[in-house]
Amino acid sequence: MGTGEVAVLGTVAALLGAIIGATGAILAALAGGRVQLRGQHRQWRREMRRAAYADYLRAAKDYAGAISELNVGHLSESEFGPDELERGEEREQATSARDQEAEAYSMLRLEASPTVLEAAIDLHDSLRHWHWRSLEYWRHPDLSNQVVSLTGIDGQLIRPPRDFPRGFAAQAHYLDSSP
Repeated sequence: MGTGEVAVLGTVAALLGAIIGATGAILAALAGGRVQLRGQHRQWRREMRRAAYADYLRAAKDYAGAISELNVGHLSESEFGPDELERGEEREQATSARDQEAEAYSMLRLEASPTVLEAAIDLHDSLRHWHWRSLEYWRHPDLSNQVVSLTGIDGQLIRPPRDFPRGFAAQAHYLDSSP
């Protein structure tokens, strides 16, 4: 082999080595990028989930407060009769709070784990029941009392939610323990 052939062979080997090295570097960068993207995606999902939990808890609290205000307004009526304007405002606030809770509940249904979702369903149903029962009671108190006595249904206006905080605590523990 002559010097010219050795030089060409050396150049080809160098180019081949550079191509293999560049390909390896590109593949390593792609693999590292995928791992990083996967981690960022998990972090984003956790943040979305936490935001959905916080929004729902805030909306549920506001809804419960609006229902309570509706009941307190009826209970504190003076001897001069009801203040229909104030009652209408309280009903509107409760309806608005119900709509906000429903919107937050829809987002929570998309993001929540099964444990938290089960607890949220119980709370959502309890709030709806309490609101409906309050409206029905104050519209027809005599009829409501008769229905309670005929059916034996518990006369309380609210059915307490079951294990809602425990479901959130389990989910928070899961989120904190995940990589």
